[in-house]
Amino acid sequence: MTRSVAWELVLSGQLVRSLRLAPFAIGVATMAAFLAAGGGDTHDVIGDLRVLGLLLALGCGYVLDDGAAVTLQASPYSLARRLWLRIACAAAVVGPVWTALLAWFLPSAPAGDRWALVLGLTVELAAALTVIWAVAAWGRRHGFEHPGIITTPAFLASLLLATSIPQAPMLVGAGAEWTPAHLRWLGILIGATCVLVAEMRDPAARWPSPNHHPSRERQRA
Repeated sequence: MTRSVAWELVLSGQLVRSLRLAPFAIGVATMAAFLAAGGGDTHDVIGDLRVLGLLLALGCGYVLDDGAAVTLQASPYSLARRLWLRIACAAAVVGPVWTALLAWFLPSAPAGDRWALVLGLTVELAAALTVIWAVAAWGRRHGFEHPGIITTPAFLASLLLATSIPQAPMLVGAGAEWTPAHLRWLGILIGATCVLVAEMRDPAARWPSPNHHPSRERQRA
């Protein structure tokens, strides 16, 4: 997909209309209800931002649902390009929302910890989003027409598994364990990114076999 075609899809609104916006709208509404229930209290910076980030990530789990995938599978535009464009649109919304949440909550955090909290919590959100999109891409590659439905239970199960390992705590507070925990989050982010890239290949694509190299085929002929 060329840049001009992708830009035309965005400007015409066709891409937005093809996205499943209801889950994201529900996530945003739940976030608003959570903030309203707190009455504007921003003292539990880490806990509140983690809850809001979780709701934001779960709302983005359906972004790779593509009702036109069957129609477009014979087009010259690869599956990966179409899915990356969808992820870019989701990121264009998530970025400002998350920035606004950070700007609202961080003044209540200790001044010396603010940058560490910004970086750490953003890594957590990025890892959560990438895990969800990797699960959705895996589901699409393996025959799920609307893989978003499997992202919520898969992500919650993986989060429960991560928090049940006492030797490697993930959801820690500010302190000595903060940096080691977020190095583990960074590892999850990198691993999920690799899975996402691998699963976004066209379903008909196969990994090249060393026994079927083009030059070897010519030599055999």
